Order: sequence, then structure tokens, then C-alpha cells
Amino acid sequence: MTTKGLHAVLRNLHWLVGKWTSISAEVSYPTMQKVIKFDEVLEFKFMGQPLLTYSSVTTNPQNKGVMHLENGFLRVDEDQCTLAFLTAMNFGLASLEEGYVKGNTVVLASACLGIMKFAKQSILAIHRCYRLNDKGELEYTLLMETPQTPLTLHVEAVYRKECTESADKKISNNDKKK
Repeated sequence: MTTKGLHAVLRNLHWLVGKWTSISAEVSYPTMQKVIKFDEVLEFKFMGQPLLTYSSVTTNPQNKGVMHLENGFLRVDEDQCTLAFLTAMNFGLASLEEGYVKGNTVVLASACLGIMKFAKQSILAIHRCYRLNDKGELEYTLLMETPQTPLTLHVEAVYRKECTESADKKISNNDKKK
């Protein structure tokens, strides 16, 4: 995954650009009978615009069947810190989340949620956090609030980057040239 020519407003997110594969991932919630493990591939791609495209495919580790799909866009304000994350999910949720990037951490909270009228579950709020840890792994948590449950941890995952060349190294080399 290349970050060559990365738009200036995305500079603070250079570490997030790429394809990530889960090392460990699980979903739980007070209304669920048991913890469910899953595999996931997510990707944040730069395509020349001042935003990143986002996709996520979650599969069952045993039968490899698709469990959850998300697609969207991560936009950055001119201040290079304020974020808007627009996503659509296969179970009938569309979300606008707003937040910030600080260092190697992205924090987002739902600003607007749209749910199809025949969805199985109503969701009142979601909060996400992506964090690059000291090992170069991406840590992810998602908290969810429903009419029955206050804001509670729902998803925890850790990913490894699938690219061969570090986006950090490319950005660092580009900065040295200036």
C-alpha cells in the first residue's frame, strides 16, 4: 500500500493507510450468550483525494463465511486533526462519526446514525478507537449503546499490517527531502 503523494491533510493518518489483517478479534455484548471470535481484513486506502476510503470484511474463522461488511470514507478537516468517518454496514446501519487524530490514535463517536426500519437491533451510539501500538499493530475497540444497554464494549481486535514497506518510512523519507 503506497502513501506516495499523500494529501497534506492526511499526513497525521499516514500510519493508518494500508491493509490490515486481524491477529485476534472478538465481539461480545451483555445481550449475547457468548463471545464470538472472527477474522477481519480492513483497509484504509488513499486514492488521490483528501480522504481515505475504508472497507472491512469480517468472516467466520471456521467456515470463512462473511459475517459483517462495512464501507466508507474517513475525511480530515483542514486542521489535519478533526475527522469525519462515514460508514455503511450490511446489517442496515449508516453512521457519521466525528472525532480526532492525535499521534497514533484515532477516536470517533457517532454524530448521526441511520438504521433501516426492519433492522434487528436499534443502536443509539457507537464509539471507536484505532491505535497503533509499540509493536506496529493496530488495536481497535468499538463501544455500542442500545435502548437496553448503556455504552458498553462490543468489539476488540488487533491487526497486523499487510504491506511490505512501512508507510511511516515513506513519509519520513519524504519529509527529509523537503
